Amino acid sequence: MATFRLYGPGPLSVTLAEVLESTPAPAPRTDHRAARLGEQALDRRWSVCSSASGVAEEVELQEALGRVLDRLEPHAAELWRLVDDGYWANWSCYVGSHATEHTVEMGRPLMGRILQLPGDLWLDVYDDYPDE
Repeated sequence: MATFRLYGPGPLSVTLAEVLESTPAPAPRTDHRAARLGEQALDRRWSVCSSASGVAEEVELQEALGRVLDRLEPHAAELWRLVDDGYWANWSCYVGSHATEHTVEMGRPLMGRILQLPGDLWLDVYDDYPDE
């Protein structure tokens, strides 16, 4: 699953607000971003998730990121402007790793697309088998 997250005081333009889902940001005292941005900057969180349900699905990371990029790329200039104005962005990705080999592939074209938008890429790799 891949999610683009944007934190800031708001509001967003109508066009961008139609693309990004808005939720209250986590409490600043429990969120490490507060130290970087100050509490005021964390009023709202907007996000775009590769899964409509918000639940991890069995697709390759490359496909999940591609879905999010397709929605965000038309708004690249506005996203960069928001980051320049003090908003904070990141890409949060969950990747299941089986006990056998599982390689995450991200080709150069996909990496190039990600670099055209703000935010660091965070990968959370987990064992998708239940504890025995």
